Amino acid sequence: MLRPGHFFGRLLASAVVVLAPLVALHGCTLYQQYERAEALAYRSVSNRAAEKAKDVQELLERGRSLLEVIAARADMASLDPQRCADALHGLATIDPLYANIGVVSADGTLICSAIPRPRDLPVVSLSDAPWFRGALEAHAPRLSPPMAGSVAQTMVSVLTVPLRDATGAQVGLVGLTLQLGLIAERQFAPGLPPGGSITLVDQRDTVVTRFPEPARWIGRATPRSVQDVRRDTPHGVVVVAGADGIVRAYSTADVGIHGLRVAAGVPTDYVFAAPRKDLLRGSLVAVGTLLLAAALALVFTRTLSRPLASLGRTAKAWASGARGTRADEQLPGEFRTLAREFNAMIDAREASESRLVESERRYAAMLDGVDLLAITVALDGRLMYANDALSRLTGWSTDELLSGDWTRLVLPADATDIFAGLRTTATREIPVPPRQDGSLLTRDGRRRRIRWANAPLRSASGELIGITSIGEDVTERHEAEVARQASARAEAANQAKTEFLAHMSHELRTPLNAVLGFSQLLQLEAGDHLGAPQRHQLDLIHLAGVQLRSLIDDVLDVSQIESGRLAITLENVSLPGLVDDVLKLSSPNAEAGQVQLGIQGPLPGVTLRTDPVRLRQVLLNLVSNGIKYNRPGGHVRIAARSLGDMLEIDVEDDGLGMSTEQLGQLFQPFNRLGRELGPVAGTGIGMTLSRQLVRLLGGELTVQSTPSRGTRVTVSMAGAIVRTTPAADSTPRESATQGAPGLPSGTVLYIEDNAANTLIVQELLAPWPGVRLLLAADGSSGIALARQHAPDLVLLDMRLPDMHGIEVLAALRTEPLTATIPVVSLSASAMPEEVDAARAAGATAYWTKPIDFGPFLKGVSSLLARRPAASPPR
Repeated sequence: MLRPGHFFGRLLASAVVVLAPLVALHGCTLYQQYERAEALAYRSVSNRAAEKAKDVQELLERGRSLLEVIAARADMASLDPQRCADALHGLATIDPLYANIGVVSADGTLICSAIPRPRDLPVVSLSDAPWFRGALEAHAPRLSPPMAGSVAQTMVSVLTVPLRDATGAQVGLVGLTLQLGLIAERQFAPGLPPGGSITLVDQRDTVVTRFPEPARWIGRATPRSVQDVRRDTPHGVVVVAGADGIVRAYSTADVGIHGLRVAAGVPTDYVFAAPRKDLLRGSLVAVGTLLLAAALALVFTRTLSRPLASLGRTAKAWASGARGTRADEQLPGEFRTLAREFNAMIDAREASESRLVESERRYAAMLDGVDLLAITVALDGRLMYANDALSRLTGWSTDELLSGDWTRLVLPADATDIFAGLRTTATREIPVPPRQDGSLLTRDGRRRRIRWANAPLRSASGELIGITSIGEDVTERHEAEVARQASARAEAANQAKTEFLAHMSHELRTPLNAVLGFSQLLQLEAGDHLGAPQRHQLDLIHLAGVQLRSLIDDVLDVSQIESGRLAITLENVSLPGLVDDVLKLSSPNAEAGQVQLGIQGPLPGVTLRTDPVRLRQVLLNLVSNGIKYNRPGGHVRIAARSLGDMLEIDVEDDGLGMSTEQLGQLFQPFNRLGRELGPVAGTGIGMTLSRQLVRLLGGELTVQSTPSRGTRVTVSMAGAIVRTTPAADSTPRESATQGAPGLPSGTVLYIEDNAANTLIVQELLAPWPGVRLLLAADGSSGIALARQHAPDLVLLDMRLPDMHGIEVLAALRTEPLTATIPVVSLSASAMPEEVDAARAAGATAYWTKPIDFGPFLKGVSSLLARRPAASPPR
């Protein structure tokens, strides 16, 4: 049998070697790492909610400012429809999220709107609309509940401000219609992780808008679980099941106006993935360590069993309340000493508790008269003391709090964290945090923000037995600070979004210019030097570039249509020539897909008054769909018929076809009708864009389809035919200018920092010996060459290494020698605001990259032809 001293030494050495350096240190480190990772995850959710709340606030504040500017105009109070319409003209295009802006008189009559109404429609009266009456009675800016918009044909809310006359009397309202679905897609979708959600909720707990699925949730009451997200936690985050049943970590942020708030939810699998992974890895190490320690301790179990059992029974009895229980001091060896020390500890503990009771009595008497909150919580979670100030704030009496469930003062998640923190403090002796912010719930359900100052409560022997906290109600101060921080974050996020949209078009089109430009040059120069396989490969390169450019154009077109900024240019165009262009451009795709293209029946020889670019774009998309969703050996046919001034164009195929359910979803943006995983690439916006373009052209697009039998798409355009000619005359002919004997001449200055773009223009102008090309790689050099040579034409890239193209335009227009030189902005950015800025700065035209050779050469030739005949090339 081992001697007690020898055994105890062995046990102590084992504990020091195994448990101390492995379990304790590793466990402490693991817990700290998990807490930091969890706090960072919570903070990211809170930051996301605050950022989106600021986005919404900025949007509403901009709208309110615009409406107040309109209402302040001296001529608006007269309610004259013509003057009102002139004042609102073009304002709906200021922001893509605005559907319309209008003025309504006090009796509910719509005076005018930024989007003109056809004159043959009856006068609109809003007098019976509840939102209108509420806005009129508010006498202040007001946001209506979600409703179906008659103009935007989607769910909208109307922001209104009063319209007053010179005497201050309210004569009507100025209103701004906001597209709620588009707000969700534009404001909430960017940066949101998969499965995440952003919900904008009003003070009635009604969903104003939500991403994803805004159309499904707008106007619906939020579930109880989402309403509870309003209650703060120590991290500002609560984990609940969302409206769609997905469990997420939610955080809310008040927008600050109109009683709105934003709830941001991120799936818990996404939020806690990293902390859980680290915790699992660390736990496995800890378990291994414990198993090793258990194996070593097993050797000594038999010699410890009886003395330890005796001491265990004593400890259990004392813990259950048997205060007279004492350990057996007749145990052998060191266990006898341990029993004596244990008894001494019990005696000291009982004396300490007696002194604590007296101390608490004096402490309570001192704190009952102050306004600050004071509580004492034992390490086992019992509320030992609460002063009268806490009772006055919460509405619960002191007796109710001390004798009942005091956790009614906090949110359930907060109560869980509090008890977990007490256990951690008691078992691991982690220092009590000196400062801590939290929330209290009053009896009537209100939530108050409290700033606590904490201090450990110790017994006379120095043992930690509880925590004493002094609290100050900082609800109003906290709300003001949160609003200020959210405002700053949202402002930064909005600026970043604006810069991204401005640069996206430029960054995508710049490399495309090289791909399309050089592929076209190779097609022109290769001739018969390439074999058929090489020519086919070259055609595929060019076709891929064209498809990518088309995709970029479609995305930007959808954005411009939704914001009301897409321009339509009407021209006279021959229908047979237009159809011929579509067939020629679609032939490579048809050959690759082994689909036959053709015209069904004779085309009417008519001339249309329309936008040929946009109509060609629609027909190309319809033919492309007929080819993509077809089969080898299938057909795509174009037919047309005229009925008076009405024209109908059919694009029919015998391909896959669509079911009734798919037809119902056909015009939903980015909906590929279940064919996302199929072999055909696409984005799902082509048909949406086509219908919107046709409607902008004054027509309508309808679809008929049968599964496995094919699809017929009809474009109907009323009033588009301006002239009917014989069929033979409808065939496209060569332009009379093509046979002109002279070639363009003059001096062209190209200011461009991209070597590939420069080379393409050099190659394009090389066949014109009378054209002299000057090159400059930055704005300063370009201005100097323009002053030195006074060229006949300047081609100007808008983003140069040393200055912006607007600055170059300003410098050229202020110089008498260069003020009248035509300057064409040749840029990869197609954003409307950049185009408008360039034209306002004096640009003669704005051409976007990638360069289309035909229109480019035609444009350069036209501009060079305008120079005075006596002016020799410089």
